[in-house]
Amino acid sequence: MASSAETTRPSRLPRSERREHLLDVAAQLILDKGIEAVTMEGVATAAGVSKGLGYAYFANSGTLLRALLNREVRKLNERVTTAFATEDDFEARLRAVIHAWFDHIEEQGVLMGRLLQATRNDGPHVEARNAYNRFNEQWWADLAERELGVPNGRGRIATAI
Repeated sequence: MASSAETTRPSRLPRSERREHLLDVAAQLILDKGIEAVTMEGVATAAGVSKGLGYAYFANSGTLLRALLNREVRKLNERVTTAFATEDDFEARLRAVIHAWFDHIEEQGVLMGRLLQATRNDGPHVEARNAYNRFNEQWWADLAERELGVPNGRGRIATAI
């Protein structure tokens, strides 16, 4: 019997679709069996491809996990950005952003939590997470300055906290 992580796919997929398929399979393995199940061989088997094909997309399971986390963070950012753009006034924008964030965490929180835990000491991931945090701090500080007149430096400190 096939695992829920196993899916049938055509043997030939465009490169971008194959990469997304491998990330989807890795995500399902994490949810079904835990982070330890994400090995290059495990993902390849669950995806129904050769292990060598997995290496054509990711250098190792660490880079695959980072790519998966980056994808999930990108989805969260897109959701928040879209929610922000749908409203006109500051309070409505804040509500929309907070709801979008909580909705995403409700749907993907287990996966994101496991990915963050698994990559917390991973040097390249730490650098990426720090850059993401700096981006968010500046985004919120700019918003506070524009909408509330809070000096940018103070807004940056407040958002960093």
